[in-house]
Amino acid sequence: MKISGRTQMLPEYPLLDSLDVIKRLGFDGVEICVERKNWSNHDVDTLDIAAIRERVAALGLAPHSFSYHQNYIYDDEVFALAKKCIRLTPSFGTSIFIFGGTRKRTADEAEWRLMIDRTRELVAIAEECGVVMANEFEPNFVIGTTADLLRLFNEIPSDNLAANLDLGHVFLCDPDPLDAIRQLGRKIVHCHISNMPAGEHEHLPPQEGDMDLPAYLRALKSVGFDGGLALDLYKQDYEVVSPDAVAFLHKLIAEL
Repeated sequence: MKISGRTQMLPEYPLLDSLDVIKRLGFDGVEICVERKNWSNHDVDTLDIAAIRERVAALGLAPHSFSYHQNYIYDDEVFALAKKCIRLTPSFGTSIFIFGGTRKRTADEAEWRLMIDRTRELVAIAEECGVVMANEFEPNFVIGTTADLLRLFNEIPSDNLAANLDLGHVFLCDPDPLDAIRQLGRKIVHCHISNMPAGEHEHLPPQEGDMDLPAYLRALKSVGFDGGLALDLYKQDYEVVSPDAVAFLHKLIAEL
């Protein structure tokens, strides 16, 4: 397992320059994010994708992924941009596209069916492009638990649909988080990592909080996961906290 930095958390830098910062902070890999920290989007049509891909390679940032976490279920513009981003993913030199959903509005079967229909369209594009779409579930989202994610996989059976497992969300949303990891198994292709206080959706540095992170990492290892763990911190100064967080996580991984 390798520790990745997320470009979204470095809003003071142009996206290309943020890659150098992520390398300097000690990260192994990178998650290239469409969103900025304030949830506005980079204009993907103007990004120098070739330069980004070349800088990632020159810095040795591996593994790397491309992500867009927005409401594609109810927002037609986001849905269209998600389609474009899936098609662009191989141009960034990766096959992993991370995506999210939206908070429940009606929590009924019609909402679930809308999500399934739109996700199925995205998966069809991913299959054409050789991209693996990795869904991140969130508390109170349409896909908000491991059970929801497994239902998604059952209704859209595809090798191109997988999980970006946010370990803190599993901690909050599942009655048995370690069993949830075992249930998802090889469907986990990417993770977000932080720590959290019990019962509270608050991303904390991995050295803090109530999660037994070594147990989560052992569970990931037991199902054969060996991919990217992207450090997911919103309220902290990413440049300040990342060196200690990365060193702490590297130590945990070395002790597995």
